[in-house]
Amino acid sequence: MDTRPFHSGESRRSLLFLAKMNRWFGGTATVLRPFMEWSRRWRPGAPVHILDVGTGGADIPIAVVKWARENGHSLRVTAVELMPEIAAFAKQAVRPYPEITVWEREWQDIPRELTFDYVIASLFLHHVPLPLRSDALVSLDQRARKGLVVSDLIRTHPSYWAVKAASIVWGDAVVRHDGPLSVRRAFRVNELESLAHDAGLSYVKVRTEPWCRISLAGEKA
Repeated sequence: MDTRPFHSGESRRSLLFLAKMNRWFGGTATVLRPFMEWSRRWRPGAPVHILDVGTGGADIPIAVVKWARENGHSLRVTAVELMPEIAAFAKQAVRPYPEITVWEREWQDIPRELTFDYVIASLFLHHVPLPLRSDALVSLDQRARKGLVVSDLIRTHPSYWAVKAASIVWGDAVVRHDGPLSVRRAFRVNELESLAHDAGLSYVKVRTEPWCRISLAGEKA
């Protein structure tokens, strides 16, 4: 989806598919779980600002904002997306959620001096070229004052075939191509731990998640 231009119909179908898979198969839960824990220490009514890098159709920020509303948290999300077609879809999707702002830009173009309480990156890191992945983690960490949540796919044979099957059953041609390819580009536990070590992120922990997911998350002291 992020390697070639495609028309809005393809974009909409693929993003709706990804949102559905996140809801059904743990992508949303993987991101929300750390916030459910960390929010116990938030000061009531204190504003919390989150950066979501590679937001896609913004389904993850929407889910986070819905959770915040239900639990009385004052939360704002800045969602960043590179591809114009996808950013346009995200801007439309977040209209009922004034807490979310969508920026159309590359992750490297976020000003270094601009920081947020927490940074989210869901299904983002496997799209970063291999030589730049450690730098990408450093960049995300530099923009996170309090904590970081990186969620991605885990690279195993069962996850490959599970994602391939889901792509065939529910996806279109774009999804059937991109789904299995994403697993091949994704991570084993030791690889993600090594990336975090190289980036100097001693506060994060790698965790295998349900439904072919893996997370790298932590809150700073």
